[in-house]
Amino acid sequence: MIGIFGGTFDPVHNGHTHAALSVAAELGLHSIHMLLSARPGHRAPSHTSNEHRWKMLQLACADHDNLMADDRELQRPGTSYTFDTLAAMAAEKSSANEDKSHPVWILGQDSYATITSWYRWHEITNLCNLVVLDRPGQLTSEAHNLVDFFAQRQCKKIDHSKAGQMLRLALPMQEVSATFVRQQLSLGQSVSDHLAPQVSQYIKQHQLYITTESIV
Repeated sequence: MIGIFGGTFDPVHNGHTHAALSVAAELGLHSIHMLLSARPGHRAPSHTSNEHRWKMLQLACADHDNLMADDRELQRPGTSYTFDTLAAMAAEKSSANEDKSHPVWILGQDSYATITSWYRWHEITNLCNLVVLDRPGQLTSEAHNLVDFFAQRQCKKIDHSKAGQMLRLALPMQEVSATFVRQQLSLGQSVSDHLAPQVSQYIKQHQLYITTESIV
């Protein structure tokens, strides 16, 4: 049983890895694929190159046996669509005659609130189960059709032998975002408490997210 935690990881921070590990522990998942979104169709371009984001993700996952850096969207040309990624993973499992369990796609409530803008979003739950991480007091409003979508699929416990289920989890999350990390770095401030040491060192080595003002 695997989970998939997708993101641009620009940069990957401790909040990302903590969330993934928390869901793995809560649901008893064997591993979490930390999936680098290479060219998402519903978001602005990343601040750093795919090469840098991929290297940082590898470094962040290196110390965790059950976190796997996944670059399949980097290897696939064109826009990175979640539906296409899940379809490709399902085809791989089928051809390899692997177990019939369905993956869990993990996303924060803020990302979930935008899912109706995703490519073929209605069909995503045909290929996986969705886990939405809620943060009490920080809920983004959801469209009525999305509320209905969840109501038809909600469950209290995921049965990994079938797809189409949705589960909301309220787990303690670290209060940090990639936007905050980039802002602090652009101001020349330390964010070492929010990054894996290897990632922090990589950012310093390559002078990522540094503006002209921060080095004057």
